[in-house]
Amino acid sequence: MTDSSIARSQVPQAGVAVIVGEVLWDCFPDRQVLGGAPLNVAWNLAGFGLQPLFVSAVGDDDLGKEILRRMREWGLSTDAVAVLPGVPTGTVAVTLEDGEPQYEIVSGVAYDQIPVPNQSVLESIKNRIRNASEQGFPSLLYHGTLAYRSPHNRKTIHELRDYFAGDDSTKLDVFFDINVRKPHYDVAWLDDLMPGAGLVKLNEDEMSDLASRELASVDDRRAAAHELLAKSDNLKCLLVTLGADGAECYLSDSAQANDSGDSKPIIVVAPEPDPLIDPVGAGDAFASVAIAGHLRKLPVEPTLKSAALFASRVCGLPGATSDDNEFYRIDFTDDPHRVPDD
Repeated sequence: MTDSSIARSQVPQAGVAVIVGEVLWDCFPDRQVLGGAPLNVAWNLAGFGLQPLFVSAVGDDDLGKEILRRMREWGLSTDAVAVLPGVPTGTVAVTLEDGEPQYEIVSGVAYDQIPVPNQSVLESIKNRIRNASEQGFPSLLYHGTLAYRSPHNRKTIHELRDYFAGDDSTKLDVFFDINVRKPHYDVAWLDDLMPGAGLVKLNEDEMSDLASRELASVDDRRAAAHELLAKSDNLKCLLVTLGADGAECYLSDSAQANDSGDSKPIIVVAPEPDPLIDPVGAGDAFASVAIAGHLRKLPVEPTLKSAALFASRVCGLPGATSDDNEFYRIDFTDDPHRVPDD
């Protein structure tokens, strides 16, 4: 297998991902699929051969037990997934309207009460982060906005941010996936969560929220992106997903010094899914590859080309993830269509 590839059979040198947020069941009219954006990201990273720590909560019910069983079977640690008696595991009713997924999200579920992991789990992950840092690899903490809807989780997310930020040897980049699920969202949360975020993923509508104005053209969007980078000391990378039109990546001046040195956005096209089953999880797939590349300090542009290809492949799944190890054999080279060598 080439040195630039990530696959299940090879655990490459890389930083550590701490993934915080919801795990739930996406309930389609004809099937029930394990999901939740943070779980999808953690699952994909494990599929790539990385070892993320997933921080969440499930109920002490059949759905929760099945989640834990599936995670363990996949090799994904459950050390930081709390089991909460008397609280149901999260569920979402998913329907497709004009090819786009619509979500009916149940409130008052286990992932609304995610506790901070116990000290032994935190110390273990800190040691892994220190080891990665000594080898020159960055680590990150990923979270979105859905789990942030509960006051309990707001406290947990900020405690975890502060816990890792307080020690230079374990200081994490924060990857903030805005990932709006209305009405479980308040634009005011952006004022709480953007400070300290180093990498941000969002779509065009979410970009308008962040810029506090309507973005009517490509030029408007690009001007807003550069404004956001200029006014944020921590923001290194802004990933704007554009659906069928692909994605744009904007890098800060400091990040450009480590990459192409070009102030223009990196633009990647979206390969047409073949087959197209549903687009659920495509954005999470894109984020997963971007994170894997970041953790390995790989060049941004080929990483994002691979991310777009992988997102297209996920559109051919009935749901957001796969149990097939071969599905996660992707190659981080200038040709994302290349199949890794054995």
